Amino acid sequence: GAPLPQWRRKRDAMCAEWTFATAALAEMHGLRADGPFLEPGFVRWALASTGRPECIGSRPIQLALGGPKVEHATGKVALREAFATVASWRRKDPIEVGSGITVIGHDPFWAELISDEEYRAEAAALASRGYVIKNKEHLANFRAFEAALGRDGARHPTRKRLPVGQGCAGCCFDVGSALFCDVCGAYPATRS
Repeated sequence: GAPLPQWRRKRDAMCAEWTFATAALAEMHGLRADGPFLEPGFVRWALASTGRPECIGSRPIQLALGGPKVEHATGKVALREAFATVASWRRKDPIEVGSGITVIGHDPFWAELISDEEYRAEAAALASRGYVIKNKEHLANFRAFEAALGRDGARHPTRKRLPVGQGCAGCCFDVGSALFCDVCGAYPATRS
């Protein structure tokens, strides 16, 4: 891993910019979501009081409900140890996995909508414009993005697209020093 001072700077910068969909999703259904990483006091404590060993480590966790515990690299170690429930030691999956949306993320779902030839040709054309199109689902989402916001997202209300070779590594939108691009989802978004 990175040397500890470098790791701490990267962790602190990530925490200063992170966003979570949880509160907005809950509010859409008349609910309120609370979480430790949304509480300013907890975040201040965590940044001041934890280092890499309390954040990232290898622990026995269950990769599947009811399955055996296996040594697995995991994050949020201090939080998992504080709550110590079965859910605390589960595998960390992105929201799209837990919600089931990844089922439609497989290319067979998109095969009827976008042919292999169409995908290859369009992905190559978009690459010349500075876009990294990862799969057919991404291409379908990109088409919707341009239909809504114009070629190259010209009508995007908050983000500016930079010339090819600048900005986000996946879409050329200005991400500043952010590690994650909230336009295309690239991580890491910064160019090396």
